[in-house]
Amino acid sequence: MSRTVPSLPRRAAVPRELLVASTSSGLLRLAALEWTGMALGWFVMAWAPVLAPLAVLVVAGRLHALGVLLHDAVHLPSRTADWRLCPLTVLAGYPVASTLEAMRYHHLRHHRDAGLPTDPYRKPPDGGPLRTAWRWLLLLGVIPGWVLRGPVGLCAWAIPALRTPYARVFLQDRSGRVLTQDAEVLACARAEVGQVLFHVGVLMLALRWPSQVAWGYGLPLLVASGFNAHRLLAEHTAAPAHGRSLEDVLACTRDHGLGWLGRWGLAPHHVGLHVVHHLHPHVSLTHLPRLRAWYVARFAEQYPRPRPY
Repeated sequence: MSRTVPSLPRRAAVPRELLVASTSSGLLRLAALEWTGMALGWFVMAWAPVLAPLAVLVVAGRLHALGVLLHDAVHLPSRTADWRLCPLTVLAGYPVASTLEAMRYHHLRHHRDAGLPTDPYRKPPDGGPLRTAWRWLLLLGVIPGWVLRGPVGLCAWAIPALRTPYARVFLQDRSGRVLTQDAEVLACARAEVGQVLFHVGVLMLALRWPSQVAWGYGLPLLVASGFNAHRLLAEHTAAPAHGRSLEDVLACTRDHGLGWLGRWGLAPHHVGLHVVHHLHPHVSLTHLPRLRAWYVARFAEQYPRPRPY
């Protein structure tokens, strides 16, 4: 006789002690640790050039981790002024060619509409390994494309007619509205100033030390973009959502990177625990393992099986 699987509630009653939010000071400390890791990689490149390819992977993993920390900052529970968000944007955002405003624009819309037609990250139907490889190649250009987003955004700040295409292409807007006077798009365009200045500085360094900047930043950033592309493909499914219930989240998200490869670079800071992150986006990434264990213990039949990497 088959066992009846209990129906899912719209949202589970999770103990409050498991719902611990991130703090800007905590994210700053983690960003400082990631910069220490990058400094170690650069040291290896300088003093043991034969190990430069391995050091590139180390730096790339730390760049990917910085992007994850900026992603966590998007979910901070309050938008009140906090001076720590400025150095956090510089340390964790600009190196991966993003700003807090730009990531907040597309990422919060993804969480609100996950699996729905308006989801900016909605995954198309699976089409086999060749199509997956092609999608990975397309996603590989995301972070390098964000470098271009900066100057385009500055132009859109000055020229209203450019704001709608800027939002469509670089902020992944799916609203279909004319955004010429949209305050949020204007704020994103204005925030590109810092990102552009950062990469102008990188360009000046590259003109003086081209090989060092290529190995120490350019190549690792491209590899980090590859890690990010893998993560986007791994943590979502092509299953369409019909609403925003617990059942919808379990259908269109999945966990991945639970092993050492994930901790090292493919899914740093537990970002691969994507199912519970979608269920409780304000919970700090560092507290997701306990939260996932709570869900797996209570919804073992319905909780999706993770990918191994």
